[in-house]
Amino acid sequence: MTERLRITEVDLDSRVTVVTVSGELDMDTCPLLQEALARALPRVAIDLGALTSADSYGLTVLLAMHHHARAAGGRALVCETGDLMRALFRQRGLDRVLDLRSTLEEAVTELRAL
Repeated sequence: MTERLRITEVDLDSRVTVVTVSGELDMDTCPLLQEALARALPRVAIDLGALTSADSYGLTVLLAMHHHARAAGGRALVCETGDLMRALFRQRGLDRVLDLRSTLEEAVTELRAL
């Protein structure tokens, strides 16, 4: 991983993985997130609480993961988005496409119920 982006993956159980992302998600760092999310399929909670920025490449990774999880019969729930990321999602219309949840707890509870 680069110093600009930190990703942690935690398998909560055999059904749900939490991927926590902090730092800068951009063209250079998004392949790291792409790899982590691919390992986490099909049920993943993506915690963006410490993400400081994301460019269009990073947003594309999140959008692609949403579609891949659905195609695999699972879900990718994005949670803990700060004000900056919420505004960016709203600006790009992604708040109407991605499955957003307020808290990690809410996302995990929903994923476990699937």
